[in-house]
Order: sequence, then C-alpha cells, then structure tokens
Amino acid sequence: MSISVRALSWPYGGLLLVIVAVFLLAAPAELEGPVLIPISPGHALSVLDCIALVPLLAGMTWLYVGLWKRRKHHLEVTQSSPGRSILVVFIGGFGLGLLIASAFSSFFWWWAIGAILFAALLIVAILVGVRQ
Repeated sequence: MSISVRALSWPYGGLLLVIVAVFLLAAPAELEGPVLIPISPGHALSVLDCIALVPLLAGMTWLYVGLWKRRKHHLEVTQSSPGRSILVVFIGGFGLGLLIASAFSSFFWWWAIGAILFAALLIVAILVGVRQ
C-alpha cells in the first residue's frame, strides 16, 4: 500500500500534520503527563503538548513555505482587492493577538476565539494559494 506523492503535496501534508497536532493538544488532561514547562497560572506545557509541537511546527512550516512560494499570486490578489485583504489580515492579526494574550493573562477562553480567527486567516491564504 503506497501513498501517492500528490496526496501529501502542499497544502494537504501540512494540514494533515496540523490536524494531528490539534488532536494531540486536545487530549484529556489525564493523558498529558507531567508538566514540563510552566507558562502562567493555568497554562503549562506537558509531555504530550511537547510531543504535539513536533507535528504542529512541521505542518505550519510546510504551509508557510508553500505560501511564501506563492507570494506573487497573493500580492496580485491583494492589489486587486485591497479592502478585503486589509480586513482579512486585521482579523487574523487580532486573532493571533488574542491567542498570545490568553496564554499570559487571565483571558482564559479568549484563546478559542483567537485560534478561530487566526485559522480563518490561514485558510483564506491557503485557498488563495491553491487557486494559483
């Protein structure tokens, strides 16, 4: 049984790794293991979180490299519709800001809203890149 190279090409391979990482990060606390790196009250990296970082970083790097290779197409889309592009980037930046702020403050559940907004930006960027 062989997996075709096309099935794991950009963006599918990167997305698959990110999905695996999200499932590992969403595991119940009983499966996470001991805390390795405390971050703030209520936030820490456990053994399972550190394992999940490997596919997360690999998948995101794969996706970002693919987006970088398609940057000329993204520039064309941005120039043809600057208003929408500014809105998408603002929403994604706001989401990333919420995500980071929630890890270092008492905005505990804001990480979910931030993650959704930032993921929406990434999905739009990938869809634009795929249509190249």
